[in-house]
Amino acid sequence: MNEPTQPGVYVTVAHVETAEVVRHLGPYDTAAAARTAAGEHAGQPLTWSRDPETWHAEKFPLSYHVPADPPIELP
Repeated sequence: MNEPTQPGVYVTVAHVETAEVVRHLGPYDTAAAARTAAGEHAGQPLTWSRDPETWHAEKFPLSYHVPADPPIELP
């Protein structure tokens, strides 16, 4: 049975070579908090790159993926 997912930002942890998802971390309040937690999980600070929708980092053999926060609309 699938339990409902709590709101928040999750880190998807996948194997680099197979792309198999091995774990989800979270929920966190922001993408920044999720990226910090991913570094703690990896045991070291991670270097992140971003495309328009996702942050990515690697510490072989795992890759970490965090959805980017939506843009803030200014008045």
